[in-house]
Amino acid sequence: MTVAEYCGNMESSILQFIFSLTDDIRQRIEQKKLFYKEQIVRYAEKQIDFFFKAYNLKNALLHSYKYEAYNTIMFKLKNILKEHNVFQCV
Repeated sequence: MTVAEYCGNMESSILQFIFSLTDDIRQRIEQKKLFYKEQIVRYAEKQIDFFFKAYNLKNALLHSYKYEAYNTIMFKLKNILKEHNVFQCV
């Protein structure tokens, strides 16, 4: 049984997007293309917005998916942000 069969095609594509965006952001941090936390947050939010434009969902469900995707990505990046000493405005 595959992930797509278990949780459905839409949820599977969202999971793939989360993992690919996390890897993309990690690579950009390592290459010093993103070095402020605010840059990373804006980049992640923009990419999440672009991804979810393809889905025709109710507004409440759309916000819920975006919120969960953002929190998952930022949770996965927490250690990477500390490791690479990403600048943060206080």
